[in-house]
Amino acid sequence: MIISQLCIILNDIPAIRQLGIVFDTPFLRMAKVLVVDDDVDILSVVKILLSSQGYKVHTLYNGEHTFELAKTFQPDIILLDVGLAGHDGREICKGLKDDATIKDIPVILFSAMPGIKETLSKYDAADFIAKPFDVYDLVETIKKHLKAA
Repeated sequence: MIISQLCIILNDIPAIRQLGIVFDTPFLRMAKVLVVDDDVDILSVVKILLSSQGYKVHTLYNGEHTFELAKTFQPDIILLDVGLAGHDGREICKGLKDDATIKDIPVILFSAMPGIKETLSKYDAADFIAKPFDVYDLVETIKKHLKAA
């Protein structure tokens, strides 16, 4: 709270405004995560896990509205299942990366199919997590890509 108040005070100083410097507290802002999976149990577990870590989490049960939600929710990172019912998460990832308005959002693919990791670069995915996943690895992978973004 004190840091954010200090940023407000500093941003009101005319000399600082003239220089175009903006003091911000991005480390205090909750990072937003969009999780797309057709397994409600995984969605529930991931939402509880990430929410407990301070993330704002939005879940989506299928890939149908991923593009619209990525644009409106504006997540900092997307966790995307490869084997969605009726959709291929890799193709959704490629489509997200082809859209100029959301292409910079890191997408982490996750799947129980072990061979998927070798195809990451083809779909512009930032990373891959194998199911079943270790919760520590999931959180650390998200942190890694949020720092890089």
